[in-house]
Amino acid sequence: MEMLIVVAIIAILIAIAIPTFASSLNKARVATDEANIRSGYASVMTDVLTDDNYSVEGGTTGEATYKLNKDGSVTKVATADQEAADPYTTVGKTDTATKVAGVDAGPWDKGAGVTYVYDYSDGSITITVA
Repeated sequence: MEMLIVVAIIAILIAIAIPTFASSLNKARVATDEANIRSGYASVMTDVLTDDNYSVEGGTTGEATYKLNKDGSVTKVATADQEAADPYTTVGKTDTATKVAGVDAGPWDKGAGVTYVYDYSDGSITITVA
């Protein structure tokens, strides 16, 4: 009888621990995604500022579209539909709006790609995770 009670207590503890562990694991994956998106943001800003066509005086207009790669670098693409050579896909899922590097990245699902659009006219950047 005592052994049956011990097994029942262990089963209850496991039933409580599994959802908690799964939630913590997803939080860690979302944090990884946020760090990688932030790294891509820095790569975009570096590319924009070292671009020979970029002008602080506002000589450059239009937008530049970038895709995040698995290694943290970004690839400049002609259109938002074009894929990067080795695209990064998110490893976590978040249902809440998320700010990354001060820019709203919104919620995303697992396996989503990351696109950055830099607007030369006002210096703003849009992050899309879809």
